[in-house]
This record gives sequence, structure tokens and C-alpha cells, in this order.
Amino acid sequence: MSSLRRRLLLAIVTSFALFWAISSAFTLVSLRDEFRDALDERLAASARMVAALMRDAPQLALGSSTAPPAVLPALAGDDSVACVIERLRGGVIGQTANSPASLAAATPGLQTRTINGVTWRSYTLEQDGIRITTADRVDRRQQLFRNIALATFVPFLIAMMATLGSLGLAIKIGLRPLERVRQALGSRDPDALHPLGEEQVPLELLPLVSTVNGLLHKVERTIARERRFTGDAAHELRTPLTAIKTHLQVARRSTDPHDIRTALENAEHGVRRLHETIDQLLMLARVEASVPFAEDQRLDTGAIAEQAVAGFQTTQPGKLLIWNHAEGAIPAVPAALAVIALRNLLDNAFRHGAKGNKVELSMVTSGTEVTFAVTDDGAGMNQEDRAKAGERFWRKGSGHGSGLGLSIVDAIVTRYGGSWTLAQSAAGGLEVRMTLPAVFSDRVRRLQ
Repeated sequence: MSSLRRRLLLAIVTSFALFWAISSAFTLVSLRDEFRDALDERLAASARMVAALMRDAPQLALGSSTAPPAVLPALAGDDSVACVIERLRGGVIGQTANSPASLAAATPGLQTRTINGVTWRSYTLEQDGIRITTADRVDRRQQLFRNIALATFVPFLIAMMATLGSLGLAIKIGLRPLERVRQALGSRDPDALHPLGEEQVPLELLPLVSTVNGLLHKVERTIARERRFTGDAAHELRTPLTAIKTHLQVARRSTDPHDIRTALENAEHGVRRLHETIDQLLMLARVEASVPFAEDQRLDTGAIAEQAVAGFQTTQPGKLLIWNHAEGAIPAVPAALAVIALRNLLDNAFRHGAKGNKVELSMVTSGTEVTFAVTDDGAGMNQEDRAKAGERFWRKGSGHGSGLGLSIVDAIVTRYGGSWTLAQSAAGGLEVRMTLPAVFSDRVRRLQ
């Protein structure tokens, strides 16, 4: 995996290279065209200059056509412009030493020709009965253009490399605070959850450091909560195990059949309590860990209530009143979880309600939500107890049960975007309202 520094430098180098490559290509093309036009203009100016000299010396043009051509000293030299002067009616008046033999055989204007393997750029001017041809070697032109291009772009390339080196150094220095944060996190003990210092952190890194500190705080709270949960769970499991062990020891030592039967019944009750606590712990862990429940179907409120109250109708006959005003509403929660949550609410109502009195279950809809309300007419709870009711293993007074029922309800409604509340009922008892998102269609998506 590449480092941030390398990625930044690569992005800058690529951007520079792409931009300057396009710019350089455009500049080179423009420079080449301007350079060619300037040299062509030089050829034309040379031809016009020679024509002007011929007008000032007409005796040259009137000389014998059989006389040998003169060497033009003003244009002589291998690196200068080649020139040929001839009469239109025939006969060469003069030429430079570097002129090829067939250079004069040209039509007026600019031309590019290859003569004896050498490419020439020529300009021909016809005036006052004479033809003047000036020419440059194309390879000399190219060499001169390369020299100009090198003289122009080499300093630029050096400057660009120096700039990129400076940028690399600047990026290295600029990323030092981020490296310090990395080192501070990497050198920490796994149990160290105190926040990072924000005193010398640049403004750009403050959001990152603040986010990391917030995460450390959440991890610290989660670990503390799980440690409390582990300790409470160990205590809750130890209590029924101790009771079971005690009753079994009594049954082993006793010789009275009645005492043995009583001890075994008590031990069986302890096993049931232990089994119930373990089931609740596993369910709470599964819900909080976001384990998928894709295998569960969706049921409407009537079917959920029917499954939740099945056991209570046997153990508490005639004590449960059901009012379903939400027929057709389907909670967007796996049916198994909805049944468990509602059963826990009913179990609390029967455990803590007044003996012999009624528990009411009502279901109503509001917009895209469905609410299950469970009301008893017991002693209710004060505000302090209602604030603690959702805590794990909390029980009112010396109440029975695992103390996890409302914790599981809280985990289920939190996972699926619902809510639950505790309030004093009109009759003085406790009213628990559980609100869940719902759909009102036969096609229900499975939520995980």
C-alpha cells in the first residue's frame, strides 16, 4: 500500500508532467512554425536584396551569356544562404560556392526540394529579366531549431525538477503532524484509552484527532459496560448454580423421601431459572451483535400477539385483555424478535402487577408505526425505578426473573429503529409502550 506522501507527490508530478507536456508541445509547434516562417522570410529578403543590387549594377545582367558565372563573395560560405542568379533567356550570372548545380531550376516562390540527397528550402524571384534563387539546407535548419529548443527547455526542465524536489520536501514536512499522530497511536499500550493531545495539532488535523478521541471514549465506555455485564452475568449464573448444588447435596444426605422430593423440586426450579437466564443472555448477545434474522418471517400484529400470549392464557386464565386496533399492520421486525419483546413486556406485567387483577394489551397504528401497549394495575414504579428499568440484571426490590427482559426489548427496538417508554397508567399501575416501524403491504422485505 502506497504512503500518503508518495501518492501526493505522484499526483503532483503527474499533473505537472501532463500540463507542461501539453504546454511544451503547443510551444514547440508554435516555435517551429515561427522559426520556419522567419527563415523563409530571410530567404525572400536575401533574394530581394540581390535583385536590388542587380538593378544598381545593370552591366552584370547585360554581360555575355557565354562568360563563366561569377562567385558571389557577399553570400559565400558553407553556413550562409546559397544563391544562384541567372538570365531568364539562359545563362548563369553568378552563384555562391555552396550552391548545388540544379538549384536554379526552380519555379517562383517557396519550395522544398531534394538535390543530390540533400534537402533544400528555396525561394525564387523573377524580376527585370533575371531569376534569383536563394536556399537553405533543411538539415541545418533542423539543427538550429534543436539548439534553440534545447536552450529554451533545458532551464525549464531543471527548474521543474527543482520545484518537484521542493514540493516533495514540503509535503514531507507538512505531513509530520500526521506522522506524529500515527506514532502516538502505534506506541500506545492496548489498554491505554486516554485521548490524544490536541495542543500542537494543525487545524486541518483537529477533526481527525477529535474523531479518534471520540472513538476512544466510546470504546472505553463499551469496555466498561461489557466488564460490568460480565461481572453481573457471572453473579447471576453463580446464584442458581449454588442453589442447585445446595439442594442436590440436601437430597443426597437426606433419608426422608419428602425432603428428597422437595430438594429435587427446588433443584429443578433452579435449573429452570438458570436455563431462562442463559437463554436471555444469548438472545441479548445475538440482538446486540447484529446477528441476521433473515430466516424469520414477518407476521401481522394479531399473529404476533397470539404467539406472545399463548403461555399466559394457560398460566393466567382470564386475566389478559387484548384490544387489536392495528389489524393488517406488519411490524418491520423479524417475527421471533417481535414475539420475544412482547412476551417480555407481558411477563413483567404479570410479575409486578397486583395479584388477581387484569393486564391489558392494546395495539394501535400511527402513520408508518405500530404501538404495543401493555398496562397493569399494580403498584407501578416511581421515576427513579423507571430510569433504571432498562439496565441489565436490574430488578425492582427482590423480584424474581433474570433482570434482562426490558434490556432485550431495548436492544430489539434500537436495532430496528423503534422506541419504548415506561409511564404511570391512569389506574395507577405501569404502562409500557413499544413502538415499531410497520408496513401495510403483502410484500414485506426481510430486514436483517
